[in-house]
Amino acid sequence: MTAPRLLALSGLVLALACSDGRSHARATVVLVDVSGTYADQRDEMVRIIRSGLLPRVRPGDSFFLIRIGEQSYDRSAVEAAVTLDAQPSRANAQKLALAGALDRFARSPMRARHTDISGAILLASEYLKETRAGRKDIIIFSDLREELPKGAKRSLDSDELKGTDVLAMNVKRLAADTNDPAGYRTRLADWGNRLTQAGAASWKVVLEPEELAEEYAAER
Repeated sequence: MTAPRLLALSGLVLALACSDGRSHARATVVLVDVSGTYADQRDEMVRIIRSGLLPRVRPGDSFFLIRIGEQSYDRSAVEAAVTLDAQPSRANAQKLALAGALDRFARSPMRARHTDISGAILLASEYLKETRAGRKDIIIFSDLREELPKGAKRSLDSDELKGTDVLAMNVKRLAADTNDPAGYRTRLADWGNRLTQAGAASWKVVLEPEELAEEYAAER
């Protein structure tokens, strides 16, 4: 996404966030890992997002896609950002444009050397707060093994994710996890503890796209 377009979409989010009635809207941030084994699976991740999430995004809702890569706490990591118009016809046009942005993201060559998951979560938190939506979600596609670049420091405040539901989709098992499943389970538990301590309303891991769609559609 070009910088002018990203700025325009971000401005739209800020403008709409100042209007009334935001408590009934929903804001969703999808974090997509572009490092390691995940770098070659963006087509599949985008397919899941398009089929399981986009059909359930309604007029007035906000949707963001952020890369998990070298330095994820940077607005250049935002691949898509939109708040759907209250008018259904305009919202449908925006969703078509969003689907196109997702497809371009899937086709773009990229492979990060580091995995700044915490930075992406911090950036996601800021976007979610700007929307002032009543329901907030973060959905993560990653193996959840964080490898920060040299010098990077990340910490989550105790209310960083207040009221936010966090869901991890099909967390990939690393080669070492096959030999020692305890490492995989500990990694999930550690992230769950860290995110709930940062105020997350819920933390859940799902394995199948159908489960993701059901969780996303469930009323809170």
